[in-house]
Amino acid sequence: MSEEPNITYDFSAPRKQSASGIIIMFANSFQKVVRALALPLILIIVKSKDSGNLALILIAFLCLLTIVLALFAYFSYQKFTFFLDEKRQEFIINSGIFSKTSLTIQLNKIQQVNINQNLLQQVVGVYSLEIDTAGSEKKEASIKAIDHATATILKQKLLSRDLSESETVNTQADNQVVESAPPLLKLSTNTLLKIGITTNYGASLLLLTGFIFGAFQLFKDYTDALEIEREQFTKMLSKGITLFSLCFVVAFALIMILATNIVRTFVKYFNFKIIKQKGALAVSSGLFTRKNVLLTPNKVQLSAYSQNYFQKKFDLLNMKIKQASFDSADKEDSKKSDIEIPGCSETERNEVLKMILSRAPTKGAELKPNYRFIFLQTMIWIVFPISVFALLSSYALPLLRNYLFMALPYIIVVGTMLYFEFKRHRLYVDEHFIIKKSGIWDVEHEIIEPHKIQAITAKQYFWHKGADVGHLIIHTAAGVIHFKYGNYSYIKSLVNYWTYKIEVSKKDWM
Repeated sequence: MSEEPNITYDFSAPRKQSASGIIIMFANSFQKVVRALALPLILIIVKSKDSGNLALILIAFLCLLTIVLALFAYFSYQKFTFFLDEKRQEFIINSGIFSKTSLTIQLNKIQQVNINQNLLQQVVGVYSLEIDTAGSEKKEASIKAIDHATATILKQKLLSRDLSESETVNTQADNQVVESAPPLLKLSTNTLLKIGITTNYGASLLLLTGFIFGAFQLFKDYTDALEIEREQFTKMLSKGITLFSLCFVVAFALIMILATNIVRTFVKYFNFKIIKQKGALAVSSGLFTRKNVLLTPNKVQLSAYSQNYFQKKFDLLNMKIKQASFDSADKEDSKKSDIEIPGCSETERNEVLKMILSRAPTKGAELKPNYRFIFLQTMIWIVFPISVFALLSSYALPLLRNYLFMALPYIIVVGTMLYFEFKRHRLYVDEHFIIKKSGIWDVEHEIIEPHKIQAITAKQYFWHKGADVGHLIIHTAAGVIHFKYGNYSYIKSLVNYWTYKIEVSKKDWM
């Protein structure tokens, strides 16, 4: 039996990507060029009168373009190198053909290292390694073509800087043993279907809306280019619109939203599983693009889980683990470093939280908002719109009087939503955890440990001094927790207590 070659993983000298990287680079460049030139080429073909010569010219152009892109991919591969300077604790990537670029990443700033694989990489048999740092608004660096063993050991070295070569290899061997054990969480097809039915309606609606608008714009561009009159289409549509057809369109749109949501869920979370590793959790998922994330507890800033009515019936929870990112402390919609764990039960949620927080979080003292919270929301969302509608229907637009009957259902629906928002707006505090509860349909719990706090703001408007009402804003490296209209005296005592806890704590925020 022949012995396996002794493969060394020395990253101190500049290394190239796998030779298959040429194919990856060529494919990426080719699809970008095709997407940019597709519409102009189609218009040229349609407008041209001499189709024979034009076809030859286009074939020659595509052949020349393919050769140029292939050469560009080859020289990009040759010029792309990476190495690890353990003495300076830096990871360096050199790239560029005409303009050479040297990217230096301090190892202590590396937030996360992910090993992913898209469909083309699966065919070629390589992986991409992406490095994300706290302090960057996008992925800091990416190696597009690298074999799995090299990627895994490089990832270990970047995240575990004090390990020696032998210790790294042993750690990798231990990880392979752990991966053979049963996963902490693995989503079945039935669970994926339940997730698709009960979550992410908003994202699917936006995706479907964007597709429809894109289709209309494409239709407009092509009818303009082909000099086709659109009036005949609009007349046909206007004649065919009835109450039945509108109901059919609405029902069809709802079905499409649900179908889109299910497809998105299967594509994103296919073969989703979480495996326990030494002091970390390995999260992997994806149908066409396989993503692998190593979740380490010390880098977690915020932990959150949410559940709506239907998910409660199915015993499902959605978790979100938030890590430090560039702009998340100021922009709540930043999701660059979030790790989503869908479809877990309460038991599995507790296991994940114990792994991250060392113990299951408990709800401590409850802080409720003052009635002014719902009063202001009622003025903004009910009194003001109804007043404007009534004034317009009385003086400016009399035709609106026919729709005054809609005011009552509007008040009922919006009033119910505001009531549940007020009822679920809570803050729970104990010695170890801060838990913020919020939400109307999806009830979310955000969990933070006091030593993860970056800054605290206690705010009070002058007209709230007599009522002793104020606001609490907790700033973290992964987002902001905002509790409104609480007891201001109690909020100030909490701020003093957390400030003291941060000063005496021996734990690092990351």
